[in-house]
Amino acid sequence: MVRKRKEDVEITRHLLLEAAEEVFSHRGYAQATFQEIAERAGLSRGAIYWHFRDKSELLDAVLNRARLPWDQLPERFSCLSQAPTVSQLSRALGDGLEEIISDVRLHRVTLILLHRTELIAENDQVYRRLTRIFNRIKTYVTAALNMRFKEADGTPCTDIPTIATSIKALLTGSIYEWLLNQAEIELKHIPATVEALISPLQGKISGLDQQGVL
Repeated sequence: MVRKRKEDVEITRHLLLEAAEEVFSHRGYAQATFQEIAERAGLSRGAIYWHFRDKSELLDAVLNRARLPWDQLPERFSCLSQAPTVSQLSRALGDGLEEIISDVRLHRVTLILLHRTELIAENDQVYRRLTRIFNRIKTYVTAALNMRFKEADGTPCTDIPTIATSIKALLTGSIYEWLLNQAEIELKHIPATVEALISPLQGKISGLDQQGVL
C-alpha cells in the first residue's frame, strides 16, 4: 500500500513536470498559470501545491531534470590523449546543437531558458542554469585548446580565452537564432565555423610537438 502511494506521488509529479514544461515553453514563464498547468496535466491545482510551493520552485524542477549536452562536457584533461582534437571538439559541439533541436524535451527546456523566461535577472534559477551552461562550454573549449596549443615557451596561448569566448557566443547565438527563426540558420555548418575560429592557433606549437611525438 505504501509502495502504491509512493508510485502515485511519483506519477503525479511526472505529469506535472511534463505539463509545466509544455506550458512554460509555449506560453512563457510569466504568462503560465497553475490552472493551465493543472488542466494540461489532467489534475487539480491542489496537486501542484502538494508538490511545489510556487511557480518558481516548479520551474526549478523542470530545469533540473533536463540534461543538456553541455552538462556532459568535461572541465579538464589530465593529459593530451584525453583532450579532443580540433575536429573532435568541433563535431562534439555541433552534435550538441543537433541533439538540442532533435530532442523534444531538450528543445523545450532550451526554449524556456533562452526565449520564454522573461526578466531572466529576476529568475535566479534560470540565471544560474544559463551561467553554468555558458561557463561549462568555455571551460571545456579552453581546457582542450590549452592542452593542444602552446606558445614557444610552453605557456598556454594568449589567444585561447578570446577564441573560447567566441565559440561560446557562436553556439548560444546560433541556438537563440534557431529558436526564433529555424529557416535562417544552418546548424550543420557549426563544426566548420568552430574550426575556422580555432584556425589562428594552428601555427602554434602543438602539445604533441612538445612531447616529442611529432
